Amino acid sequence: MEIKNIVFDNGGVLSVPSTGHWFITPNFFNIVNNKIDIESLKNAMKKYQNLLTMEPKTELEEYEMFSKFYYKVLEEIGYENLNKDLANKLAEDCVYNNEKYTLFDDVNKTLDFLKQKYNLYIISDAWPSSIRLFDELNLSRFFKVICISSMESTTKVERLFEVFLKENLEVKPEQTIFIDDRMDILEKANSLGFNVLLMDRENRNKKAKYKVINGLSEIINIANKF
Repeated sequence: MEIKNIVFDNGGVLSVPSTGHWFITPNFFNIVNNKIDIESLKNAMKKYQNLLTMEPKTELEEYEMFSKFYYKVLEEIGYENLNKDLANKLAEDCVYNNEKYTLFDDVNKTLDFLKQKYNLYIISDAWPSSIRLFDELNLSRFFKVICISSMESTTKVERLFEVFLKENLEVKPEQTIFIDDRMDILEKANSLGFNVLLMDRENRNKKAKYKVINGLSEIINIANKF
């Protein structure tokens, strides 16, 4: 079957958080003055990640969600002089800071090449601010559709793929490659008939179930070998 479409995840495939952690914002340690134990901070973020729902449909709703999240995280680690204003500043930096994503070096050149031959899409577990960030990073021009989970109130492992396919009837899974860095999401995509590739930029998966690529440019040579 001829490949006509390529669908990309974002995080770990196209971009990474500039700080190395999705919820430690670029100005996080400029905003919080007290010394914080990093491991305690990360553990608290894991504990309250359930507050980060797929409900926000606007950046304002996303901001309000993250404000509650940061308040609970700082409260959990016993941050002194915690107040709502501090949590609001962290939420603002998380949602509105255009420098929170960093593109991998191979992204623009590869997408520019692939766009000449394939229809390109994004399916990402993310929130509304990602759409603006894709514009700021000049990524949106490559993609026919950018499907963001919170805009559909679901995730990829739930029913985001089904929503995407229903809204984009021209995309047939058997004619489509989906690329992600998470095995559970590839399992879901594969169960729906997608051809899948595991992105492993850090070369951690030596015995993966699916074909592994270590960089985006590798797609150029293998897209029509499915």
